[in-house]
Amino acid sequence: MNLKQAEFRAQLRQVTLDLQGTRLELQESRTTGEDTRTTVFEILTSHLLLMEQMNALDASSQAWRAMIEERMRRTMIQGMIAAFWQRVIVMRGVMMGVLEGMSLEARLLCVAIGLVIIAMVLDGLWYFLR
Repeated sequence: MNLKQAEFRAQLRQVTLDLQGTRLELQESRTTGEDTRTTVFEILTSHLLLMEQMNALDASSQAWRAMIEERMRRTMIQGMIAAFWQRVIVMRGVMMGVLEGMSLEARLLCVAIGLVIIAMVLDGLWYFLR
């Protein structure tokens, strides 16, 4: 019986050692799990912070883009108006040169045609400005 008790004690010691090893592995596993959970939480927090910063940058970027587009639109309109008045000045010079050798009736007819052309251009200009 002494031999059996020695075997049981040896088995009991082995089981005890195995349980202690399992307990250590379980504690290491828990620690690793908690570390992983902490790391994931930190990553999520960083991600949310970056998303907030990106949203703020996007909002300011959109505001900047809208401002630039408005300035470009104004610049284009000013350029179109300047080009229009340059054309009017050129046409006026041409008309004055042509009108010098004409009778009064012919001059009035040409002025009326010129005014109609100007009205048509202005009407077309309003259409394109919308």
